Amino acid sequence: MSSEGTALRHNALVYESKDEYLARAVPFLKAGIEAGEGAVVAHTKPGLAMMREALGPEAARVTFVDVSAAYTRPARTLAAYHEVYVEQLRKTPTLRAVADVQFGPDPDEWNLWTGYEAAFNRSFGHLPAWVLCSYDANGTPDPIIEGVWQTHPEVVADDSWNSSDRYEDPDHLLRRITPAPAPLTGLRPIPFGRSVEELREQLARELAADKIGEAQSLDLLLAATEIANNAMQHGGGIQEVRVGRARGRFVCEIVDRGDGFDDPAAGYLAPRAGVGAGLWVARQLTWSTEFFHSPTGFTTRIWL
Repeated sequence: MSSEGTALRHNALVYESKDEYLARAVPFLKAGIEAGEGAVVAHTKPGLAMMREALGPEAARVTFVDVSAAYTRPARTLAAYHEVYVEQLRKTPTLRAVADVQFGPDPDEWNLWTGYEAAFNRSFGHLPAWVLCSYDANGTPDPIIEGVWQTHPEVVADDSWNSSDRYEDPDHLLRRITPAPAPLTGLRPIPFGRSVEELREQLARELAADKIGEAQSLDLLLAATEIANNAMQHGGGIQEVRVGRARGRFVCEIVDRGDGFDDPAAGYLAPRAGVGAGLWVARQLTWSTEFFHSPTGFTTRIWL
């Protein structure tokens, strides 16, 4: 089942054992290969070895992706998968993928990955792909399993395909689980000049004074450049720039004079016709990026 108006089919497999996983994943991929579709398997190293053996000769026609370190932040994970899928779609008109979803032990981050699955529906809605996200039910917390049903129109569970009556519109879900940005009192305004270049130079000085490493400083400067360009082109210009420390991280807020936007998936949408790359790049380079209306204007808050 695909979301209305999209090329993507985004379903899930909740499995109880390796045998159950293989019994669903292998025929799913082989059917696609026989039909001339591309095939992608994303799993940990042991999972990839298991799939190579199970696929036999067809493994030579499959792209294998090690996800051992892929699930760090949703924006980076989306970007990594987008690169793999687009590369495959240069070779075949459609593709099938089985992606084993990883998550950490921190309950405070579980909503991030439910949000990731919701954003996936919009980010990749234009791709002619059938993606089966797999979840090992053993040890997977109930809130994450509930999120599976909320973010996939169909779920394979209890050895059968099930239409999910708990599936939510991606934007509605993202708004529901994303907390409103809290005010930060420890930030201070800095001069930002009259151009993006002057702003970048001032930010570089602030980062150096805060002893931020070279690689992280470059990431923030690139992200801030994208945000500032967006403010100049679409937000009526920059109103204020604030920087400082909060929760152990360097934070930069860029406030513009425009009306802003209300899109919970902003920065999670893969670039394509009508969707620019600026916010997509900024999200990948930072720990977190928030967009909200504040008393001084529409604000983009970048966490490094």
